[in-house]
Amino acid sequence: MKQLFMRKKPLGNATLTSEEVPVPKCGKNSLLLSNSYSIISAGTETMAVRSNMKDMVVKAMTEPDIRESVKEMLLKDGVMKTADRVHYETTKWTPMGYSGAGVAVEVGSGINDITEGDPVAYGGQGHAEIIRAAKNLSVKIPEGVSAKEASFVALGGIAMQGVRQAGVQLGETAAVIGLGLVGQLVSQMLVASGVRVIGSDPIQKRMDIALSLGMEKGFAPSEQIAKEIVRYTNHLGVDHVVICASASSNKIIEQAVEMARDRGRITMVGAVNMDIPREQFYMKELEFVISRSYGPGRYDPLYEEKGIDYPIGYVRWTEKRNMEEFLRLIQQGRLKIEPLVSHEFELKDAAEAYDLLIKQPDDCLAILLKYSTEPEEIKRTVSIKPGKKVHKKSDRSSVAIVGCGAFARQFHLPNIKANKHLDIRTLCASSGQSAKEMGERYGAEICTTDTDEIIEDPAVDSVMIFTRDTLHAGVVTAALKSGKHVFCEKPLATTLEECKGIMAAQKEKESVCFIGFNRRFAPLMQQAKKIVEKCAGPKMIHYRVNAGPLPNNSWIYDPAYSAGRVIGEICHFIDLMAWLVGKEPVSVIAQTAGSPKETVRTENVNALFRFEDGSTGSILYTAEGVSSFPKERMEIFSSGTAIAMDDYQKLTVRGAERIDETNRNGDKGHGEEIIRFTEAVLGREAPAISHIDGIRATICCLKILESIKDNEMKLINIPEILK
Repeated sequence: MKQLFMRKKPLGNATLTSEEVPVPKCGKNSLLLSNSYSIISAGTETMAVRSNMKDMVVKAMTEPDIRESVKEMLLKDGVMKTADRVHYETTKWTPMGYSGAGVAVEVGSGINDITEGDPVAYGGQGHAEIIRAAKNLSVKIPEGVSAKEASFVALGGIAMQGVRQAGVQLGETAAVIGLGLVGQLVSQMLVASGVRVIGSDPIQKRMDIALSLGMEKGFAPSEQIAKEIVRYTNHLGVDHVVICASASSNKIIEQAVEMARDRGRITMVGAVNMDIPREQFYMKELEFVISRSYGPGRYDPLYEEKGIDYPIGYVRWTEKRNMEEFLRLIQQGRLKIEPLVSHEFELKDAAEAYDLLIKQPDDCLAILLKYSTEPEEIKRTVSIKPGKKVHKKSDRSSVAIVGCGAFARQFHLPNIKANKHLDIRTLCASSGQSAKEMGERYGAEICTTDTDEIIEDPAVDSVMIFTRDTLHAGVVTAALKSGKHVFCEKPLATTLEECKGIMAAQKEKESVCFIGFNRRFAPLMQQAKKIVEKCAGPKMIHYRVNAGPLPNNSWIYDPAYSAGRVIGEICHFIDLMAWLVGKEPVSVIAQTAGSPKETVRTENVNALFRFEDGSTGSILYTAEGVSSFPKERMEIFSSGTAIAMDDYQKLTVRGAERIDETNRNGDKGHGEEIIRFTEAVLGREAPAISHIDGIRATICCLKILESIKDNEMKLINIPEILK
């Protein structure tokens, strides 16, 4: 399918381009639409285009937030990582658009009010031939409303939320400042509510349209506009000021205060400077409210992504209900949409449409992009480099990558691309944009949104998995069953059942199954291992992790994607201790600070392991620290030798040897683990890590959680558990 993006350049302006990208999969709480119309908003998208088209160097020099962000990255991550991050941010693709209408071609099992073939309006998505729309951002188009009219639905939701926040009553007077698309809809909705509407816009054509659609009086912006409006209202002032304009100055707020009546209300729908003049607000005792996008549910992942609605008895008007009401008002003839359409273009001519928007803004209001009436083919695999030669397996390995989030982009993908023995055959991601953009960036031959394409592709001999935690085991099992080698970022699995499934699949095919326990391969840790091996008798290991807090809405706390930080992160340090000791763990007792929480929220843990040879290993993992304090410290004591490792930057050894080694880069072994995986796949060395290592770490993490829950020591017997 074709989708419209703004593509940035590190030095120079951005450009608009229509890219062929894979169609995303339809989830339980989403649907796929064959697009009919999508709308280019003259206000919102003009700002986006102007911002993106600004030279990125100039932008960085003129925007202090960007400069400060880069400074923080330099101090925290160093020059190389900061340079990579800046390059990504200055070259990434930006999808355009957020409102349209089409026909449902696939409907998720969690949606019961829409069926295939229904006309549907959507919000939150862009200009593309096929749209994956969320359950609560999709509404069925009622009879009598055209797809062209319905394509305004997201803008209608924004306008309606603004009117609701204004709290107008029958017979009141409202001034609408800014008569772009949202302002036009706000004006019509206020008129439909029995409100006298006064409007203002610097473009006379827009005021003329608003007047033809029910607005009572229009005023051109001027220094005297507030006084003119006060005189027009018999010196009472307006009951409400609804600001739908965009401006960097504070003039609009100041004028709104002046034109409002005593104890009136000012509602911000647009984007203007809000340096509120306190004295004037105080003397009039004005109310000031901000309208947040489409309505309740906006920015709530439970509502927008998981389709969980708010009870109508508590939240009468949600995003979806606002959009439904907008379409109903069109159906009843109380809102007129056709007069707001200034231009129509085919998707292939979108660049021309945006050029018109930038060069002749006074002539543009709503610009529609029109799509083919023939349903687009559902194509989830797209070629990036057709005809690329597949090398012999004895020389190189052809790999498929599943997942390309921030961690993969920062650590794994550059290392894979730089590895002369790996060819990236396929890059798979959940969105068509990510699949194509990252596939192109890292040199993939094809991109896809369907893991089945990878599993069934005979040209792929290795699958590298960088998705979110709960998705790992399913792809690992399928890849092993198909005879492919696997590299899986930790954790390998999140449940005992998943561990057993992987064990069975590995026995069947005996492929390489390598887990991303990169810390084993850190230069300083490799050096520490050699010293530990010289120490006879039991070892005592302590590993402290100052992990720090995560945002409350992090995916780590979402059971759909994660089993929590114990399984997702502590597995690292369990594996490391087992590797250093060289023996199996036999028991664990664990405590958590404060009251025990649900598994996915458990993150302050102190766990003590005992190993077969009498060695002990304790892990202190906490989210209660601060990022300015070092993150990781390991101490090992054995046979008169003491070893300390600080943040993979400093190794100190006393006793049998005296070592003071530093590694300023803090290399944690991410590059080396890819090299070792490659060597194993090519048969040049035995795998340094196997599926057993991943299974052991997961089972030990599950035992930690059991110990916390039952407040008792738990025995560990890996062979017995996996019977």
